[in-house]
Amino acid sequence: MMHYKKFWIAIFCCTFIPFSGVFTQTLTLQQTIEEAIAHNPELLKADQDFKGAKAGVWIGISPEYPEFFMEFGGVPENHSWSDYRERKTGFIQKFEFPINYFFRGQWHQIEKERVYAKYNLLRNKLVSAVKKQFYKILLLRQKKQLYNDITRITQQNYQKAKIRVLSGESSPYDTLKVKVDLVEVENDVLALHEEYEITHAELNILIGRDRNDFIEFEGNLSYSPITLNPDSLHKIALAYHPHLREIEALVRQKKVKRNLSWTGLIPNFHVKYFNHDLPRESSPNAWGGEIGLSIPLWFPLKGQGIIRTASHNLEASRWQLIAEKRKVLLEVDRALSQLIVAEKQVQNYLESTLLEVEELVRIATRSYEEGEMGYLELAEALRTMNRVRAGYNDALYHYLEARANLEVALGIPFDLLK
Repeated sequence: MMHYKKFWIAIFCCTFIPFSGVFTQTLTLQQTIEEAIAHNPELLKADQDFKGAKAGVWIGISPEYPEFFMEFGGVPENHSWSDYRERKTGFIQKFEFPINYFFRGQWHQIEKERVYAKYNLLRNKLVSAVKKQFYKILLLRQKKQLYNDITRITQQNYQKAKIRVLSGESSPYDTLKVKVDLVEVENDVLALHEEYEITHAELNILIGRDRNDFIEFEGNLSYSPITLNPDSLHKIALAYHPHLREIEALVRQKKVKRNLSWTGLIPNFHVKYFNHDLPRESSPNAWGGEIGLSIPLWFPLKGQGIIRTASHNLEASRWQLIAEKRKVLLEVDRALSQLIVAEKQVQNYLESTLLEVEELVRIATRSYEEGEMGYLELAEALRTMNRVRAGYNDALYHYLEARANLEVALGIPFDLLK
C-alpha cells in the first residue's frame, strides 16, 4: 500500500509542480539580435511598409479603369426601355502618353528603395538598442557578483571584528562600523536587483517578447580593441548610412516629379468602341469607334506653375541631402570621440588601476589581521576596491555602448566591414 502511495505522490509532483528549468531559455547576443529582427513589432511594421511599397509599383504603370456605357434613345413616354428606337453599348478607355507610365513606374520603384532604406535605419537602431541592453544586463550581473563578494568579505570582517572586540584588541566601534557597511552593501544589492529586472523587461520588449518572460542571457563583458581611421569612417558612413540612402531616393523622386510635370505638354487620348442597335432599321446592328485627344490648352498658365513647383522641390531636396550628410559626419565624429575616450579608460584600468587596488587590499588585509591597521583603514581599502572594480565594469560597458553607437552612426556593423 505504501508503494502505491509513493507512486501517486510522484505522479502528482511531476504533473502539477512545474520544473522551472524546463522553461528557462538561454540566448547569446547573436541569438538575441536574430530574435529581435524576427519578432520586434516596430520592425515588422516597417517590413510590411516595404512590402506595400513593392506592390505599389503596379499602380504607376497601370492605366485608368475602362468605362462601360449604355445609351437608349427614342423611347416613347410611358413606355419601357425595351421600346427604344436606338441603343448604344460600348466602353471608353483613357490612356496617357507612354512616357507618363514610365515615369510613374520609376517613381514607385524609387519609393521601394526609399522605404527599404527606412527599414534598414530602424533595423540598425534596433540592433544597437538590443546590444546596449544586452551589455547592460551583463554589467548588472557582474556587479551583482561583485557585491556578493563584497558582502562575503564584509561578513568575514564582521566576525573578525567581534573576535577582536571580545579579546580587547579593538573597540566596539569597529564592529558597529562593519555592520553599517554591511547594510549599505545590502541596500546596493537590492537597488541592483530592481535595475536588473527593469533592464531585463526592456530587452524582452525589444526582442518582441512579453516583459515577464524569463530568459537567461549568456555572455560576459569583454574588451576587444579595434583600429579606426576617421577618414575611412567618413567614407563608410557616406556610402552605407541608410538615412542618406533614403534622402538620395527622395531627391531622385523629386527629379522624376519634375520630369512628369513637363509631360503636361503631351496630350492624353482615349479610345471608344460601341455597338449601335437600330431595331426598326433594315440594318439593325452596326458598330462604331472614336479616338479623342485632350489638348493642353491652358498649360502656359497651369503647367508652368507645376513645373516651377517641382523644380523648387527638387532643389530643396538636394540641399536637404547636403545638410544630412554633414549631420551624419558630425555624428560619426561624436561617436568616434566617445569610443576613443571609453577605450582609453578601459586601458587605464587594465594597465594600472586594477593591479594597484589588488595590492592595496592585500596589504590592508594583512596589516589588519596583524593588528598594524584598524578596521577604518581596511574598510576604506575595500571600498576603494569596490569602486575600482565597479568603475572598470562601467568603463567596459561604456566602451561596448560606444561601439554600438558608432555602428549606428556609420550605418553598418563592424562585422560587415571585415
